[in-house]
Amino acid sequence: MIFVDTTTLALHVRDHADPDQRYAILSHVWGLTKDEVTYEEMLVPPKDRPEATLSKPGYKKIVETCKMASSPRYKLPYAWCDTCCINKSSSAELSEAINSMFRYYKEASVCFAYLFDITQTAYSFKSSKWFRRGWTLQELIAPKNVVFFDQNWEFTGTKASLADQITEITGIPDDILKHQMELSEVPVAQRFSWASTRKTTREEDIAYSLMGIFDINMAMLYGEGSKAFIRLQEHILSETADDSLFLWNEAFSYHRLSGLLAPSPSCFRQMRSITPEPAVKPRDFYMTNRGIRLKLGLAWDHDTGLAILPVKHSLGAVGRPVGIYLRRVGPDLFVRALPQECPRVKTEVTYTEFTAVKSLTGPQASTIMEKVMRVEKPAGVHVSRVEPRGIWDPAARWLHATHTGAIIGYMEFKKDAYPIFAFVFFFRNGHWSATVVVGDQWTNIQKKFHKHYRDNLEELRYFDTMGDARMQKIEKIKPDSKVLTLHMRVARGTGRPHLEIKEVDRKAGTH
Repeated sequence: MIFVDTTTLALHVRDHADPDQRYAILSHVWGLTKDEVTYEEMLVPPKDRPEATLSKPGYKKIVETCKMASSPRYKLPYAWCDTCCINKSSSAELSEAINSMFRYYKEASVCFAYLFDITQTAYSFKSSKWFRRGWTLQELIAPKNVVFFDQNWEFTGTKASLADQITEITGIPDDILKHQMELSEVPVAQRFSWASTRKTTREEDIAYSLMGIFDINMAMLYGEGSKAFIRLQEHILSETADDSLFLWNEAFSYHRLSGLLAPSPSCFRQMRSITPEPAVKPRDFYMTNRGIRLKLGLAWDHDTGLAILPVKHSLGAVGRPVGIYLRRVGPDLFVRALPQECPRVKTEVTYTEFTAVKSLTGPQASTIMEKVMRVEKPAGVHVSRVEPRGIWDPAARWLHATHTGAIIGYMEFKKDAYPIFAFVFFFRNGHWSATVVVGDQWTNIQKKFHKHYRDNLEELRYFDTMGDARMQKIEKIKPDSKVLTLHMRVARGTGRPHLEIKEVDRKAGTH
């Protein structure tokens, strides 16, 4: 670990055997790159440093930090500053420093937080840019002793004395600020909420700056962009059973489908008021090559046809149990649906094992929305059952297919005076095939549905490439002038297939 000697201002590489390992650490918002002092500039002996270095605003921060650290109040031999105590030309040293940053701040004797944009007013303190930067979150939480200074290096207060204000500004509980509670006791979603309004210069750093908050170590891959935050969540997923990781919402998003993992910390903005609930059953989830494998209970929403993944946490002062919507896009594969919402959940219904897609690209989401079968039917024809559950959207009247693989299932219909009937469908290679089965024949097939069609897929002989095909005419139980007709049609404008059910006069039904 590289330090600045608080007496000489020379760089000092600390030997692990050094008996005096006390140091002060600086927390600040970086100015322009040209105004900060680099490691290479600090390698120059203090007496030989050029005026170009000495006149930098960043150099003054180092001087003031060392002056404060070496004062009679602290008597600290070393100081650490992220601008000049990391050899950033070495990717290995940079990665080690970033992965160790939380520990650096935690082990410091004191952290000096320099708020360059505040004066001696309470409003000024609350509006400081320091509270909106990604890296300063861990720099606030990790040290036990944080001392705040204004733009003139005048004492403003300490983390302890300003705890109430800081909690109001950041949402971080008082017990965390005072180190009376372990970070691991706070739900993952709530910890992410503390970073939900913070920004970093480089997109990847919003993930890297949070590693210490979750006690995670991972490689630095600058250039990966938003994937860094997904990767951070994957690491968290491998270390914790806290399913609040899945509890987020994109309040202003237009997307109808997404993955199970959040695209950014901003999605957790409304999760500050989470209350953890005890889990009655163990909840296992882990990463696979297809996504996140889960084994737990799913509730079902009749209005949307969606599954609800209950999360063992509540939101708000009234303790409202919540979950997230899931749309089935494969035999056991789900994506997140309506990511703007976290619906209320009362009970778990079906205990099952399934996979949820971890992240979803825009093109993948578009593919799922395009590969649908629309169902048009009279009001008197009721959908009594859909299998597999979760692929039917009753509001839009769509059957959703998978964006990968294949899926087989059925829609069962009932109408007074007619025998029960089913629309059996198979989606494969981007196309639908189907058939209609009526009455006792359907009752018998339903009992052994998957086995029957595994051996008799050729029965699904109507294809979305036919353009327009009448699949069935269904007579009433007591025949009269009315019959039901079922057609597979293809819309000329979009090329999308749809099932059309009509009740027509017997004569019309013969054409």
